[in-house]
Amino acid sequence: MKTIKQVIILLFVLLLAGRIATYYYLGSADRLVPPVLHCPTEVLAVSASDKESALLQGISATDAQDGDITNRITISSISSLIGNDSAKVTYIVFDSDDNMASCVRRIRYVDYHRPTFSITKPLVFSSTETISILPRLEAHDVVDGDLSNRIRVSTQDATSNSELFMVSIQVTNSVGDTALLQLPVLQMDSNPMRPQIILKDYLVYLDQHSSFDALSYIESLKVPGQNIPITDVEVSGEVNTKECGTYYVYYNYTSGNNVGTSILTVVVQ
Repeated sequence: MKTIKQVIILLFVLLLAGRIATYYYLGSADRLVPPVLHCPTEVLAVSASDKESALLQGISATDAQDGDITNRITISSISSLIGNDSAKVTYIVFDSDDNMASCVRRIRYVDYHRPTFSITKPLVFSSTETISILPRLEAHDVVDGDLSNRIRVSTQDATSNSELFMVSIQVTNSVGDTALLQLPVLQMDSNPMRPQIILKDYLVYLDQHSSFDALSYIESLKVPGQNIPITDVEVSGEVNTKECGTYYVYYNYTSGNNVGTSILTVVVQ
């Protein structure tokens, strides 16, 4: 009788030990299984100025032990541009045992355009003045906003006009897109009698096939001791809005031996 009780107790102990071992084995196995990151296959359309939360649309994650861990998903990286307006976003998530899952989704910026420049002050310098281009330039785009501190002046090219030379400027945004532009710079002798042709803008961007009126960009003409209409300003340089490219419009006015010049850069895109 005593032997039977001992056998029963032994079997019970063995059964209990087996269940405990199974529980811990399966639990340990679960702790080694990474979470599952559910990533839609369709391209996500977003605005280039959207916050990071917009890029998490449709992404979810689950874990065998932790359950729904969607709120732990983060963006690991966003690639450089693919084509004109697309990029790849890499998402990652960790469970409570530090197992990681990742996935990649393609996004499309519905309002993307390349960074653009602006000129805050005419690129005109006197012969006694130190030429400093960067303080007169700004750059912006829809992804990063103000890119002015990333502008680089790379070259200076002479022209047949001793008062005129060209500078090449460039800026790259966070998605790897680089905008390049050549701008004219004037360096003239200091002359208080020189006519001043003041433009409303010195750099403009136009859409392809849009209209262009060169005289409409003149704000004023100042000639010492005279009142001259802006229609007397001579305009040269062709802008073909049917073709994308960079064009230069030259405005000149001569008073006696004094010539005033301004230049408008037109980018057709």
